[in-house]
Amino acid sequence: MKNVRKMNAWAKQALVVLLAGAMGSCGSDKPKAAEANPRDLFLGEWKSDDTNSTTHTVIRRKGDTYFIHEGLNDLTGIYDSTAQVIMIDNGVNKVPVKYLPETGQLLVTGGSRDAKFSRVKK
Repeated sequence: MKNVRKMNAWAKQALVVLLAGAMGSCGSDKPKAAEANPRDLFLGEWKSDDTNSTTHTVIRRKGDTYFIHEGLNDLTGIYDSTAQVIMIDNGVNKVPVKYLPETGQLLVTGGSRDAKFSRVKK
């Protein structure tokens, strides 16, 4: 009978140790890093790669609406999540602005010309 009691006590201790280990391993997962929002990649100050202009373009946003300021020009654009571009309606036509992740540049496609912009380093 003593052996049975010792075995039951040992089994209970083993079960407690196993449960404690299992609970500890469940709570130790590290939180995942937040993924970058593709809408935020457009934000900031940009300069033209195609000209020697000292005028920079500044892009800010509120929700899906982007506010683009360049020199004396103020434009607005709407984010198109399907194409992952900002569509700027300048009153004459719609101009897409695409972020190029491989180079970190913006590509503005308008008419027969494309223009690239690089982020201004501060």
